[in-house]
Amino acid sequence: MKLLSKLAAAVAVLWLPAQGLAGAEGTAGLLKLEYTDGRPASIGVEDVNTVLHSVGVRVSTVAIPDQARPILEASRSRAITAEEEEQLISGFALSRKDLLAEIAAAGRKPTVENGGSLTTYEPGVAPYPKVYDMNKMDADTRVWVHKKFGPLHINHAEDGTGIDEVMTIVSGGPWVWFFELPGDVIGKLTLGHVGPEGEAWRISYPGIRPHGGFLDPEYGLVVAYAHGPEQFEIHFGADNIAGSRLNGTNAWIDMSGDKPLLLDAPLTGD
Repeated sequence: MKLLSKLAAAVAVLWLPAQGLAGAEGTAGLLKLEYTDGRPASIGVEDVNTVLHSVGVRVSTVAIPDQARPILEASRSRAITAEEEEQLISGFALSRKDLLAEIAAAGRKPTVENGGSLTTYEPGVAPYPKVYDMNKMDADTRVWVHKKFGPLHINHAEDGTGIDEVMTIVSGGPWVWFFELPGDVIGKLTLGHVGPEGEAWRISYPGIRPHGGFLDPEYGLVVAYAHGPEQFEIHFGADNIAGSRLNGTNAWIDMSGDKPLLLDAPLTGD
């Protein structure tokens, strides 16, 4: 079964470039982790998590509740309403107990005892939990999002307390996240398309470690949770509390032009 899953994922990767949206939907079930050091990609939940566990990250799948399916179907062609966002958050709700369980499953401890504030926020930005809706982003907004979230960054309060993050990908795709791995390696995590009849992806990770995202599917929804300190700020600096030499960079994205470009192979720096 594991071999069949890997073969299916490989077929999805080959299908995507030539087939546009139809190919995007064909990536359903794909989970792939690629590396800037050139090692072979890891494919499938088990192999990917074996690597990501070293930095406190875990990917899992989640059943889509029946009540959410009409909203997810609507999201294919339009932005969802504020009321639908609330319904979606309710359908994929995570209690304090659930959030602590996600942290434990990823091999971490909460940054704040018992999970801290469940409505943490970045100053000037809506608090968590919230929904990211690709249909609400025009071309200029997407460029802004890519420039903000594409480079590796860390999220923590003024006193250095990090946040714990849980992203549930409930519609659309494929999606890409990045995580700094041991040895100054950046892992590029590709999560395949999620349709109304499929399963959602869930990523649990520590905001205090360098990470990033390239959110660019034609349509899609992410139910986003973060918790810990009352508020936090995003940090891109080379001088950072994570001790990362890669923070603020990302070899998987070409930032040289006006529009950031996601790369199939990492920049080498030559």
